[in-house]
Amino acid sequence: MIPCPICNNPKTKLQYQLKFNVHQCSNCGFQFCPDATFNKTLVSDLNEETREKALINLRKENFQHIITSIKKHGKTKVHGLEVGPGYGWFLEVCKDHNISCEGIEPETRFNDRYQKEGLQVKNGFFPQDLSEQLLYDFIAYNDVLEHLPDLKGIMKANYNLLNSDGLLIINLPQQDGIIYFISKIAYRFGVKSILDRMWQFNFHSPHLSYFTKRTLLRLAKDNNFEQVESFPLKTINLSEISDRIEQDNQQGYLMRLATKIGVFFLFPFLQIFPDTRCFVFKKV
Repeated sequence: MIPCPICNNPKTKLQYQLKFNVHQCSNCGFQFCPDATFNKTLVSDLNEETREKALINLRKENFQHIITSIKKHGKTKVHGLEVGPGYGWFLEVCKDHNISCEGIEPETRFNDRYQKEGLQVKNGFFPQDLSEQLLYDFIAYNDVLEHLPDLKGIMKANYNLLNSDGLLIINLPQQDGIIYFISKIAYRFGVKSILDRMWQFNFHSPHLSYFTKRTLLRLAKDNNFEQVESFPLKTINLSEISDRIEQDNQQGYLMRLATKIGVFFLFPFLQIFPDTRCFVFKKV
């Protein structure tokens, strides 16, 4: 048995047998994958060029809402840290709003972009590779926390690195979303590929966790953070759905077509049962 990373309950069970095994806590329902790891060779079925085209407008639109929240709950002048900035879009949006924010990113392939855009990003893993123990007014995880191991160690580092009234911003996909719900139904009928895709097991940075709202709030509360706000984020732009689907090189033409039809059918329901949500916590 593998103890639950959230509530320490020793009773966890093998929930899904996928490319990597997914376990679920019988107490809090948290789902986690202890076997998957970040592939430092960066070799995967992810088409980065198509991924960038598919996500840039969607992510920047969502980041505008997060900036509004930072301004509402933060001070007049703030300095933040983004863990795993990737393409640097959140840092760019911060810069547009005159918000000081730096990043820490393990992948070096974005460095030329950072330099061109004048973004301050250190290569390495959070928190062990931060060279200076500065205090921040906010720390942001934009679709990143679910990819990281040692959640309790990370939450402890968040607490220690934030100012007394600092903000912890986490946005991530949820088990509560409609797409994950459909993925679980498909699994029961023997279709594993959708859940494999939801966990991103064929990409170099797979999910290690899949939260519900309840499990994320518990993780925050147990580590001395209280929620001050949460709001849904947009999951899909229909105008960019083809690029979104084609970022996975493993899918063939028929699978891509079926996925596209399914997304168009599900789109209205995503407005009611959002797949992604942002949570804003304050250090207490």
